[in-house]
Amino acid sequence: MRDKIWKRVLSVAATASVLSLAACSGGATGGGASADAGNGGDGIEKHTIGWVDGTLAGSFQERLHDIAEEAVEHIGWEMQTVDTAGDASKAAPGVSSLVSSGVDAIIMSAVTPSTARAGLIQAQAKGIPVLMVGSAVDDSLDDELGLTYIGEDEDGLTAPLAELMTTQLAAGDKVGVLYTTALASAVQRTDALTAELSEAGITVIDPLETGFDFSAGQKNASTLINQNPDMTAIISIFDLWTAATVSSVKSSGKDIKVYSYYADAVNNPLMKDNPDMVLGLADGDMISSPLLAIDKLIAFFENGTAIDASGQQDYNYVAVTQDTLPPGEQNGPVAPEDALDPYYTKWADEYGIPAS
Repeated sequence: MRDKIWKRVLSVAATASVLSLAACSGGATGGGASADAGNGGDGIEKHTIGWVDGTLAGSFQERLHDIAEEAVEHIGWEMQTVDTAGDASKAAPGVSSLVSSGVDAIIMSAVTPSTARAGLIQAQAKGIPVLMVGSAVDDSLDDELGLTYIGEDEDGLTAPLAELMTTQLAAGDKVGVLYTTALASAVQRTDALTAELSEAGITVIDPLETGFDFSAGQKNASTLINQNPDMTAIISIFDLWTAATVSSVKSSGKDIKVYSYYADAVNNPLMKDNPDMVLGLADGDMISSPLLAIDKLIAFFENGTAIDASGQQDYNYVAVTQDTLPPGEQNGPVAPEDALDPYYTKWADEYGIPAS
C-alpha cells in the first residue's frame, strides 16, 4: 500500500477541514425538479441532486461545493444544498428534508454518516443513491446504508507532506500536532504522519485534542510550545488551526515551523506572509471528486451503470510550498476550469452535452 501511495506523489519542485466552523444557514437551498421535469444537455434526463455539507464556511468545502454546483448547472440538472454549519445534529434532518423534497441523489461532504443515519435510512428506502466526497469519514455504516465513498485517501494526501517534512527536519527533532478524534480524517492523517516521521527518527509528541475554534487552537499550540521548549515544528491537521498556531509561534518568539492541510483561502495567505515559518501544505486534485460523483450519477441514470468507488484511488497529491503556491486567489493547486474540462469533454462525447 505504501509503495502504491508514494508512486502517486507528484513532484513539488516543478509544479505549483474539520475545517473553519462559522455560523451558516442550515436549511436546504436551491430549486428542485423531479426526474421527468425536462432534459438537460441534448437528451439527458433532468435530475435534482442534494448536497449535504459539514460546513460551507470551510475553504476546502467551498472548493468542492462550488465546482459541483457549476457542473450540475452545466449538464442541466439542479442542486439543493444543506449546510449543517458544523452542527452534527442538523445532518439527519438535513438529509430527510432532501429526501422529502424529491431529490434523485445525494452527495455528502465532511458529514459523518452516523450523524445522518435516520435520514440516510429514508434515502435508502426510496432507492436514492448517496455518494461521499472530500475528506475521509467513518466508514462503518457504508455497507449497511449502501454509501459510496469516493473522496480523498488520507494516507495518500499525507505522504507528500511527510516526505517534505523528512527533508526539512532532522532525526531527533520533535513535532507537535493539533488534531481531533471526532473526525476520521484527522485520526488517519495523524497516524500516517506519525508512522512516516517516526521512521525518519523524528519524534511526534502526543497529539492534543483540539476544539473547533481559533481560541482552542491558540491555547493548544501555546501549550505545546511551553511544554516542549525544544520542539521544532507544529502540524495543524486542519486549516482551522493554522492561523492560531502561527499566532502562538509568533508570540513565543521561537523558530518553530508550521505545516498544515490544504492550500486554500485560509492557508495560502499565511504561507505568503510567513515564508520562513509555514513551510508545507498537503493538497492535491481532489477538487475533481464531486465531478467523479456526478459522472457516476449520469452513468447510473442514463445507462443503469452501478455506482462504485472506482476512480477514488486516482487522485494526485502534492505538498505545496512557497514556490508552488496557487496563483492569485485560486483555491487549491488545480484551477476549476482545468478540473472541469476533461469531464465536459467526456460528457459531450458520451451523452451529447455541449462542452461549452
